[in-house]
Order: sequence, then structure tokens, then C-alpha cells
Amino acid sequence: MSKLTLDLHHQTADAALRNFVTAYNQHVQHSRACIDVVHGYGSSGTGGVIKRRLRALLAAHASQLSFVRGEDLDHNPGHTQVNPRHALPTAADTLAAAIIDYCSTARTLDKIAGRFRRHGMPAVQAAVRALTTSGRLQSAQRGTHKLFSSQ
Repeated sequence: MSKLTLDLHHQTADAALRNFVTAYNQHVQHSRACIDVVHGYGSSGTGGVIKRRLRALLAAHASQLSFVRGEDLDHNPGHTQVNPRHALPTAADTLAAAIIDYCSTARTLDKIAGRFRRHGMPAVQAAVRALTTSGRLQSAQRGTHKLFSSQ
């Protein structure tokens, strides 16, 4: 079993997390070997955004994996060792779940897009379209506005 090393340096936090989930899910299909995720320790030395958000993601999915912080492993806070067990939800899955939750009150596409703007309008539109097609979101016309609701 060989260990995979994944370097997330020089990426935005969102891109780093997307790339981590993609690489993790591809890796877990073929191997259960650990993944050494190199995220750096942050320019301030107190923990960078990628490190904090990656570890929060890992902690939130403790049933799918286990992990060891680098500072506990070899006193190096710039990496985290991940031991995969099961696939993680993709960014699209996470966005879809968040949209469903947000639409517990009927919302227009503009409101949905504004709330999830960091994902980009094409991703939000694709998620709303897929959720509507699958019946997980219902659409209704109210005056000149098309509203989407998860109820």
C-alpha cells in the first residue's frame, strides 16, 4: 500500500477543498492507504484558512474517515494524515443540501444565487435545475416571480 501525498498549497480555500474531496473520492475507490495532505501552516504561523477548513471538513465527516494532525504525528502543523474509509459528499452534493435547507421558505432564484454566490451562478443554477427535475424542489409562480420551495 502506497501513501498518496496531496499538496494544496497556492490554492484558494474553496478550490483546495474541492480538489481534496475529488482526490479523496478517487483514492478511496481503489485504496484505503492514508493520504498525506500538505496544506501549510498559514502565513501567520497560527493556522491558515486551508488548514482550518480542511480539518473542519474532516471532523464533520468522522464517520467516513479518520485523521491525525501533523502536530500530533511529527510536530509539523503543515500537514494532516487522512485515513479514508468511505467517499465524501461532493461540493455539488453539499450545495444541493444547503439549497434545500435554505428553500424551506420559498425563494426566488436571485435570492438563492445571492445566498450561495461563492459557488458561482452556473453551479447554483445547475443545482436548482437538478433539484427541481428530481422533485426535491418545487417551483411556483407568484405574480411575476418564480419561487422555489423544498416543502
